[in-house]
Amino acid sequence: MAENLPAKPDADRDLISEVAMDIGKEAVSHLRLMYPEVFAAMNSGCRLSLRNCIHNEIMAALDTTDVDEIRARLERRRATRRRFHKLAADARKDEPE
Repeated sequence: MAENLPAKPDADRDLISEVAMDIGKEAVSHLRLMYPEVFAAMNSGCRLSLRNCIHNEIMAALDTTDVDEIRARLERRRATRRRFHKLAADARKDEPE
């Protein structure tokens, strides 16, 4: 009876996590090679944050498998980025010179 078997470890997700981390590391490496001035201006926390953000976004995307849900997620993310960029731009305008 299948219901008495122990849960199968999620090796596929673990492997994808490794791939996602590798992609994050590759993005940081790309900055280092192609934009050395930008890389030099980043502290190690910024580099880790970028790497981990890429990893986390890839892993979060795996949780959505329905086509309509994927499209809705992409639209929510686009809207959120636009809103945050506008808020940041507005905040910079309000800073004293």
